[in-house]
Amino acid sequence: MRKIVPLAVLAVLLAGCAIDDSGPVRSVWRAADAKPSYLNVVYVTDREPDATAPGGFGIDWADKASCGVAEAVIPPAALPGEKPQYGYIAKTWPHDCATAKGSLAGAVDEIKAQAKARRCNSVFLFIHGFHTGFDGAVLRAAQVGHDAQTGCAIAAFSWSSEVKLDRYIPDLEHSEYSLPFLSELLRELADSNLRVTVLAHSTGDRLVLAVLSGYAHSRFPVREGFIDQLVLAAADVGDEKNNDDFAHLLADATPYVKRTTIYASKRDGILLVSKYAHGGVPRVGQTPKADLAYQGDDKAHIVDVIDASRPPADLLDHSYFAMSYEAVADMTLALDGVPTAERLTAQDGWKPTLVCEKGGPCGSDPRYALATDRRPRLISRILLKLIPLMSIVQ
Repeated sequence: MRKIVPLAVLAVLLAGCAIDDSGPVRSVWRAADAKPSYLNVVYVTDREPDATAPGGFGIDWADKASCGVAEAVIPPAALPGEKPQYGYIAKTWPHDCATAKGSLAGAVDEIKAQAKARRCNSVFLFIHGFHTGFDGAVLRAAQVGHDAQTGCAIAAFSWSSEVKLDRYIPDLEHSEYSLPFLSELLRELADSNLRVTVLAHSTGDRLVLAVLSGYAHSRFPVREGFIDQLVLAAADVGDEKNNDDFAHLLADATPYVKRTTIYASKRDGILLVSKYAHGGVPRVGQTPKADLAYQGDDKAHIVDVIDASRPPADLLDHSYFAMSYEAVADMTLALDGVPTAERLTAQDGWKPTLVCEKGGPCGSDPRYALATDRRPRLISRILLKLIPLMSIVQ
């Protein structure tokens, strides 16, 4: 009896369909003038430079960091019947990563310069996941930074993920090689006195948690609470009942974060595949009800859990955090520090972004879900049913 690899089958089944962060990127909003937005994104990557690749970096691991600024062009949401436009990197300006202050201080200096030019003092950092190219990482950072109205410097950390559905295991391996660079970047941001907000997606969640956990066990201290808001979307981290990796990592990371927001969706097809790839171990990002065990409020270190299962996004509903306007609207408030209870009602012109989950009253044990009257597309629901069959013996 031989198991087939679900991702390999999906790669064939979904050939030509963009389903993740390397896919088409555009805003979830539409400005009155319908013009695209131009945003500069500071980047740090461990990819090999490749002049033929979008944005100038390919899929190979370089074993060294490259830094610079990329100009991202983000088109507005398309109207019904209108041909959609997609984002692209217009140009890049590479610069030295290192200065006398540190190996990635050049990138942090650029972040500070952008913040100063915008008369603010914060940075929004995006860490991508599986199946994401350099251009996808930069564009997604720009899109969410714009759509969630972060309003200051925007940065992207891009590790050497391949843009191939059937290369999940190599992606996991290469993500681990990036840990020293991400650790140094976050350490230098901790010393910068900037307000730091971080959005990590999928495999990116395990990277940021691993780095923060490393600080907890290091003899070189890092300033506690240096991350103001940490958003963990679609976390590809195991939460097995008697061997809960996520619980350990979250406990280690908590001192460095003022508030953590976990978005999880039981309809996440990529994480369902990941569950089978990890021998049936459930993933945090696909278990919103189970994630309530991590929820807590000790005032200094808050952990919120949001069920994001309802609104549709990409084909396998893995990138809802950026492609669902419901998720982006709620993340806007989360990144601004608005408490979950306040997001149940209208806020300064915003409609409520959360509802009390059915079966779980918003009382002493609240269960929050994204507010929406939509549901995932039929094709997405069908694929979610098919994925378990793909791991059965041929």
